[in-house]
Amino acid sequence: MKGMKIGIDFGSSSLKIFAEGKGIVVDEPSVVAIDNETGNPIAFGQAADKVYGRCSDSIGITKVIRDGIVSDFVMAERMLRYYLQHVCGNRIYKPNVVIGLSSNTSNLEKKTFLDVVTLAGAGRVCLVDGILASAFGCDVATDKIGGRMVIDIGHNITEYAIVSMGGVVASGVIKRGSYEIDKAISNHLKQNRDILIGPHTAREIKNKITSANLRECESALFVSGKSNLDEMPISFEITSTEVYPYVDEQINFLVQDIKDEISRIPPELLADAADHGIKLCGGGSLIFDIAERLSNQLGIRCEGVSEPIQAKIRGIGKLMLNNDLLENNGYHFIFKDEIKNKIQ
Repeated sequence: MKGMKIGIDFGSSSLKIFAEGKGIVVDEPSVVAIDNETGNPIAFGQAADKVYGRCSDSIGITKVIRDGIVSDFVMAERMLRYYLQHVCGNRIYKPNVVIGLSSNTSNLEKKTFLDVVTLAGAGRVCLVDGILASAFGCDVATDKIGGRMVIDIGHNITEYAIVSMGGVVASGVIKRGSYEIDKAISNHLKQNRDILIGPHTAREIKNKITSANLRECESALFVSGKSNLDEMPISFEITSTEVYPYVDEQINFLVQDIKDEISRIPPELLADAADHGIKLCGGGSLIFDIAERLSNQLGIRCEGVSEPIQAKIRGIGKLMLNNDLLENNGYHFIFKDEIKNKIQ
Protein backbone atom coordinates (compact mmCIF):
# COMPACT_ATOMS: atom_id res chain seq x y z
CA MET A 1 0.00 0.00 0.00
CA LYS A 2 1.65 3.21 -1.19
CA GLY A 3 1.35 6.34 0.88
CA MET A 4 1.92 7.08 4.55
CA LYS A 5 -0.55 5.56 7.05
CA ILE A 6 -2.34 8.11 9.21
CA GLY A 7 -4.85 7.55 12.04
CA ILE A 8 -7.31 10.29 13.00
CA ASP A 9 -9.57 10.88 16.00
CA PHE A 10 -11.54 14.01 15.06
CA GLY A 11 -13.65 14.64 18.16
CA SER A 12 -15.83 17.41 19.55
CA SER A 13 -13.05 18.62 21.83
CA SER A 14 -9.85 17.72 19.99
CA LEU A 15 -8.17 16.51 16.82
CA LYS A 16 -5.60 13.76 17.33
CA ILE A 17 -3.40 12.31 14.59
CA PHE A 18 -1.32 9.12 14.75
CA ALA A 19 1.41 8.81 12.10
CA GLU A 20 3.07 5.59 10.99
CA GLY A 21 6.50 5.32 12.57
CA LYS A 22 5.98 8.41 14.72
CA GLY A 23 3.04 7.78 17.06
CA ILE A 24 0.75 10.60 18.18
CA VAL A 25 1.96 13.73 16.39
CA VAL A 26 -1.06 16.07 16.74
CA ASP A 27 -3.28 16.68 19.76
CA GLU A 28 -5.06 20.03 19.32
CA PRO A 29 -8.47 21.51 20.21
CA SER A 30 -10.87 21.08 17.28
CA VAL A 31 -11.56 24.80 16.90
CA VAL A 32 -10.78 27.36 14.22
CA ALA A 33 -10.42 31.15 14.51
CA ILE A 34 -11.94 32.91 11.51
CA ASP A 35 -11.63 36.43 10.11
CA ASN A 36 -15.31 37.46 9.97
CA GLU A 37 -14.70 39.93 7.16
CA THR A 38 -13.02 37.53 4.74
CA GLY A 39 -14.31 34.22 6.09
CA ASN A 40 -10.77 32.84 6.06
CA PRO A 41 -9.25 30.85 8.92
CA ILE A 42 -6.47 32.65 10.80
CA ALA A 43 -5.59 30.04 13.44
CA PHE A 44 -6.21 26.37 14.19
CA GLY A 45 -6.17 24.22 17.32
CA GLN A 46 -4.35 25.53 20.37
CA ALA A 47 -3.61 28.88 18.72
CA ALA A 48 -7.32 29.37 17.98
CA ASP A 49 -8.35 28.13 21.42
CA LYS A 50 -6.23 30.83 23.09
CA VAL A 51 -8.21 33.46 21.19
CA TYR A 52 -11.53 32.14 22.58
CA GLY A 53 -13.17 34.82 24.71
CA ARG A 54 -10.28 37.23 24.12
CA CYS A 55 -10.96 38.47 20.59
CA SER A 56 -12.87 41.35 19.00
CA ASP A 57 -16.03 40.94 16.95
CA SER A 58 -13.88 40.81 13.81
CA ILE A 59 -12.69 37.32 14.75
CA GLY A 60 -15.03 34.37 15.19
CA ILE A 61 -14.37 31.00 16.82
CA THR A 62 -16.02 27.86 15.50
CA LYS A 63 -16.07 24.29 16.80
CA VAL A 64 -15.88 22.17 13.68
CA ILE A 65 -17.17 18.95 15.30
CA ARG A 66 -20.20 18.82 17.61
CA ASP A 67 -21.64 15.67 19.19
CA GLY A 68 -19.36 13.56 17.01
CA ILE A 69 -20.50 14.99 13.65
CA VAL A 70 -19.15 17.69 11.33
CA SER A 71 -20.76 21.05 12.17
CA ASP A 72 -18.67 23.24 9.84
CA PHE A 73 -17.66 21.34 6.70
CA VAL A 74 -15.42 23.99 5.17
CA MET A 75 -13.45 24.74 8.34
CA ALA A 76 -13.17 21.05 9.27
CA GLU A 77 -11.59 20.41 5.86
CA ARG A 78 -9.27 23.42 6.15
CA MET A 79 -8.17 22.42 9.64
CA LEU A 80 -7.51 18.80 8.71
CA ARG A 81 -5.67 19.85 5.53
CA TYR A 82 -3.42 22.14 7.60
CA TYR A 83 -2.37 19.37 9.99
CA LEU A 84 -2.08 16.63 7.34
CA GLN A 85 0.29 18.83 5.37
CA HIS A 86 2.25 19.46 8.55
CA VAL A 87 2.50 15.72 9.27
CA CYS A 88 2.99 14.35 5.75
CA GLY A 89 4.94 17.15 4.08
CA ASN A 90 5.34 17.14 0.31
CA ARG A 91 5.02 13.43 -0.43
CA ILE A 92 4.34 12.00 -3.86
CA TYR A 93 1.68 9.58 -2.63
CA LYS A 94 -1.32 10.76 -0.66
CA PRO A 95 -1.74 9.27 2.83
CA ASN A 96 -3.97 6.32 3.69
CA VAL A 97 -6.20 7.48 6.53
CA VAL A 98 -8.03 5.48 9.20
CA ILE A 99 -10.57 7.61 11.08
CA GLY A 100 -12.63 6.55 14.10
CA LEU A 101 -16.32 7.53 14.22
CA SER A 102 -19.08 7.13 16.76
CA SER A 103 -21.01 3.87 16.40
CA ASN A 104 -24.29 5.75 15.82
CA THR A 105 -22.92 7.82 12.94
CA SER A 106 -25.45 7.83 10.09
CA ASN A 107 -24.52 7.02 6.49
CA LEU A 108 -24.94 10.67 5.55
CA GLU A 109 -22.60 11.72 8.35
CA LYS A 110 -20.09 9.04 7.28
CA LYS A 111 -20.22 10.44 3.75
CA THR A 112 -19.52 13.91 5.16
CA PHE A 113 -16.45 12.66 7.04
CA LEU A 114 -15.22 10.85 3.94
CA ASP A 115 -15.58 14.03 1.90
CA VAL A 116 -13.78 16.11 4.52
CA VAL A 117 -10.86 13.69 4.77
CA THR A 118 -10.40 13.18 1.03
CA LEU A 119 -10.68 16.89 0.24
CA ALA A 120 -8.10 17.50 2.98
CA GLY A 121 -5.63 15.35 1.04
CA ALA A 122 -6.19 11.65 1.81
CA GLY A 123 -5.74 9.14 -0.99
CA ARG A 124 -7.75 6.35 0.63
CA VAL A 125 -9.92 6.36 3.76
CA CYS A 126 -11.07 3.64 6.15
CA LEU A 127 -13.88 4.37 8.61
CA VAL A 128 -13.71 2.39 11.86
CA ASP A 129 -15.87 2.20 14.96
CA GLY A 130 -14.35 4.62 17.47
CA ILE A 131 -15.39 2.61 20.53
CA LEU A 132 -13.68 -0.51 19.11
CA ALA A 133 -10.56 1.63 18.72
CA SER A 134 -10.93 2.73 22.36
CA ALA A 135 -11.13 -0.95 23.37
CA PHE A 136 -7.87 -1.69 21.54
CA GLY A 137 -6.32 1.41 23.12
CA CYS A 138 -7.32 0.14 26.57
CA ASP A 139 -6.02 -3.39 25.78
CA VAL A 140 -9.56 -4.71 26.21
CA ALA A 141 -10.03 -6.05 22.68
CA THR A 142 -8.49 -9.53 22.56
CA ASP A 143 -8.96 -12.61 20.40
CA LYS A 144 -10.41 -14.54 23.34
CA ILE A 145 -14.03 -15.63 23.70
CA GLY A 146 -15.86 -13.76 26.44
CA GLY A 147 -17.02 -10.18 26.65
CA ARG A 148 -14.85 -7.37 27.96
CA MET A 149 -16.29 -3.90 28.40
CA VAL A 150 -15.02 -0.36 27.88
CA ILE A 151 -16.74 2.97 28.55
CA ASP A 152 -15.40 6.09 26.84
CA ILE A 153 -16.60 9.27 28.60
CA GLY A 154 -16.05 12.02 26.08
CA HIS A 155 -16.72 15.74 25.90
CA ASN A 156 -20.25 15.62 24.50
CA ILE A 157 -21.03 11.90 24.27
CA THR A 158 -20.30 8.71 26.17
CA GLU A 159 -19.85 5.42 24.32
CA TYR A 160 -19.65 1.87 25.59
CA ALA A 161 -18.95 -1.50 24.02
CA ILE A 162 -18.50 -5.12 24.91
CA VAL A 163 -15.89 -6.78 22.71
CA SER A 164 -15.25 -10.46 22.16
CA MET A 165 -12.76 -12.15 19.85
CA GLY A 166 -11.49 -8.77 18.69
CA GLY A 167 -14.88 -7.39 17.60
CA VAL A 168 -17.79 -5.41 19.04
CA VAL A 169 -20.74 -7.59 20.10
CA ALA A 170 -22.75 -4.90 21.91
CA SER A 171 -22.41 -1.11 21.94
CA GLY A 172 -24.27 2.12 22.48
CA VAL A 173 -23.99 5.89 22.58
CA ILE A 174 -25.21 8.25 25.31
CA LYS A 175 -25.63 11.90 24.37
CA ARG A 176 -24.09 13.12 27.60
CA GLY A 177 -20.47 13.73 28.48
CA SER A 178 -18.21 15.66 30.83
CA TYR A 179 -19.12 19.00 29.21
CA GLU A 180 -22.37 18.92 31.20
CA ILE A 181 -20.28 19.36 34.35
CA ASP A 182 -18.56 22.43 32.87
CA LYS A 183 -21.96 23.98 32.16
CA ALA A 184 -23.24 23.15 35.64
CA ILE A 185 -20.24 24.89 37.25
CA SER A 186 -20.68 27.99 35.06
CA ASN A 187 -24.43 28.14 35.74
CA HIS A 188 -23.91 27.83 39.49
CA LEU A 189 -21.47 30.72 39.60
CA LYS A 190 -23.70 32.92 37.46
CA GLN A 191 -26.91 32.19 39.34
CA ASN A 192 -25.62 31.98 42.92
CA ARG A 193 -22.57 34.23 43.00
CA ASP A 194 -23.18 36.63 40.09
CA ILE A 195 -19.85 35.61 38.55
CA LEU A 196 -19.32 34.92 34.86
CA ILE A 197 -16.58 32.53 33.76
CA GLY A 198 -15.44 31.27 30.38
CA PRO A 199 -15.23 27.65 29.20
CA HIS A 200 -11.51 27.42 29.96
CA THR A 201 -12.05 28.39 33.60
CA ALA A 202 -14.98 25.98 33.97
CA ARG A 203 -12.81 23.19 32.58
CA GLU A 204 -9.97 24.12 34.94
CA ILE A 205 -12.30 23.94 37.94
CA LYS A 206 -13.64 20.57 36.80
CA ASN A 207 -10.18 19.12 36.21
CA LYS A 208 -8.57 20.37 39.41
CA ILE A 209 -11.10 20.22 42.26
CA THR A 210 -14.30 18.42 41.27
CA SER A 211 -14.96 14.89 42.44
CA ALA A 212 -17.53 12.18 41.82
CA ASN A 213 -17.75 11.68 45.61
CA LEU A 214 -17.59 14.38 48.26
CA ARG A 215 -13.92 14.83 49.17
CA GLU A 216 -12.94 14.13 52.76
CA CYS A 217 -10.29 16.84 52.48
CA GLU A 218 -11.71 19.91 50.79
CA SER A 219 -9.82 21.32 47.81
CA ALA A 220 -9.83 24.98 46.81
CA LEU A 221 -8.83 26.92 43.72
CA PHE A 222 -8.34 30.62 42.96
CA VAL A 223 -9.57 31.60 39.50
CA SER A 224 -10.62 34.72 37.63
CA GLY A 225 -13.90 35.78 36.07
CA LYS A 226 -16.15 38.79 35.61
CA SER A 227 -18.73 40.24 37.98
CA ASN A 228 -22.24 39.97 36.58
CA LEU A 229 -23.18 43.05 38.62
CA ASP A 230 -20.70 45.66 37.39
CA GLU A 231 -18.94 43.65 34.62
CA MET A 232 -15.57 44.21 36.29
CA PRO A 233 -12.79 41.58 36.63
CA ILE A 234 -12.92 39.51 39.77
CA SER A 235 -10.67 36.89 41.35
CA PHE A 236 -12.31 34.45 43.69
CA GLU A 237 -11.89 31.17 45.54
CA ILE A 238 -14.05 28.17 44.78
CA THR A 239 -14.02 24.88 46.70
CA SER A 240 -14.77 21.26 45.94
CA THR A 241 -17.52 21.30 48.56
CA GLU A 242 -19.22 24.28 46.92
CA VAL A 243 -19.41 22.75 43.45
CA TYR A 244 -20.08 19.17 44.57
CA PRO A 245 -23.92 19.32 44.52
CA TYR A 246 -23.91 20.54 40.91
CA VAL A 247 -21.29 18.03 39.82
CA ASP A 248 -23.11 15.27 41.70
CA GLU A 249 -26.34 16.02 39.86
CA GLN A 250 -24.71 15.72 36.45
CA ILE A 251 -22.84 12.54 37.38
CA ASN A 252 -26.12 11.05 38.62
CA PHE A 253 -27.64 11.72 35.20
CA LEU A 254 -24.65 10.14 33.47
CA VAL A 255 -24.60 7.07 35.72
CA GLN A 256 -28.34 6.53 35.28
CA ASP A 257 -28.00 6.76 31.50
CA ILE A 258 -25.17 4.20 31.61
CA LYS A 259 -27.24 1.88 33.82
CA ASP A 260 -30.18 2.13 31.42
CA GLU A 261 -27.95 1.23 28.49
CA ILE A 262 -26.21 -1.63 30.29
CA SER A 263 -29.56 -3.14 31.25
CA ARG A 264 -30.14 -3.89 27.55
CA ILE A 265 -27.01 -6.03 27.24
CA PRO A 266 -27.67 -9.82 27.05
CA PRO A 267 -27.11 -11.55 30.44
CA GLU A 268 -24.20 -13.75 29.30
CA LEU A 269 -22.24 -10.80 27.92
CA LEU A 270 -22.94 -8.68 30.99
CA ALA A 271 -21.79 -11.52 33.24
CA ASP A 272 -18.51 -11.70 31.29
CA ALA A 273 -18.06 -7.95 31.66
CA ALA A 274 -18.71 -8.20 35.39
CA ASP A 275 -16.07 -10.93 35.72
CA HIS A 276 -13.39 -8.88 33.97
CA GLY A 277 -14.44 -5.40 35.10
CA ILE A 278 -14.99 -2.28 33.03
CA LYS A 279 -12.19 -0.12 31.65
CA LEU A 280 -12.82 3.64 31.64
CA CYS A 281 -11.24 6.05 29.18
CA GLY A 282 -11.89 9.48 27.69
CA GLY A 283 -11.44 12.85 29.40
CA GLY A 284 -14.40 12.28 31.72
CA SER A 285 -12.67 9.27 33.27
CA LEU A 286 -10.15 11.70 34.82
CA ILE A 287 -12.78 13.11 37.19
CA PHE A 288 -11.61 12.25 40.68
CA ASP A 289 -13.33 9.13 42.11
CA ILE A 290 -15.44 8.52 38.99
CA ALA A 291 -14.31 4.88 38.83
CA GLU A 292 -15.33 4.30 42.46
CA ARG A 293 -18.69 6.02 41.91
CA LEU A 294 -19.48 3.91 38.85
CA SER A 295 -18.31 0.72 40.56
CA ASN A 296 -20.64 1.31 43.48
CA GLN A 297 -23.67 2.25 41.41
CA LEU A 298 -23.26 -0.29 38.61
CA GLY A 299 -22.22 -3.15 40.86
CA ILE A 300 -19.32 -3.89 38.50
CA ARG A 301 -15.66 -3.10 39.17
CA CYS A 302 -14.57 -0.11 37.10
CA GLU A 303 -11.03 1.14 36.69
CA GLY A 304 -9.27 3.79 34.68
CA VAL A 305 -6.39 3.29 32.26
CA SER A 306 -3.14 5.13 31.79
CA GLU A 307 -3.39 8.16 29.50
CA PRO A 308 -7.16 7.73 29.02
CA ILE A 309 -7.54 10.72 26.71
CA GLN A 310 -5.20 9.05 24.18
CA ALA A 311 -6.87 5.61 24.35
CA LYS A 312 -8.95 6.00 21.19
CA ILE A 313 -6.15 7.36 19.01
CA ARG A 314 -3.78 4.65 20.32
CA GLY A 315 -6.36 2.07 19.30
CA ILE A 316 -6.81 3.67 15.88
CA GLY A 317 -3.05 3.41 15.50
CA LYS A 318 -3.14 -0.31 16.32
CA LEU A 319 -5.92 -0.92 13.79
CA MET A 320 -4.19 1.21 11.19
CA LEU A 321 -0.97 -0.79 11.39
CA ASN A 322 -2.63 -4.22 11.27
CA ASN A 323 -4.51 -5.02 8.07
CA ASP A 324 -5.75 -8.32 9.53
CA LEU A 325 -7.48 -6.48 12.39
CA LEU A 326 -9.17 -4.16 9.91
CA GLU A 327 -10.30 -6.95 7.61
CA ASN A 328 -11.47 -9.20 10.46
CA ASN A 329 -13.80 -6.40 11.57
CA GLY A 330 -15.07 -5.74 8.05
CA TYR A 331 -13.18 -2.49 7.48
CA HIS A 332 -11.75 -1.59 4.09
CA PHE A 333 -10.05 1.42 2.54
CA ILE A 334 -12.11 3.44 0.07
CA PHE A 335 -10.66 5.43 -2.80
CA LYS A 336 -11.96 8.96 -3.31
CA ASP A 337 -13.73 7.99 -6.53
CA GLU A 338 -15.53 5.12 -4.79
CA ILE A 339 -17.19 7.19 -2.06
CA LYS A 340 -20.51 7.77 -3.85
CA ASN A 341 -20.91 4.06 -4.56
CA LYS A 342 -19.85 2.82 -1.09
CA ILE A 343 -21.99 5.10 1.11
CA GLN A 344 -25.69 5.03 0.25
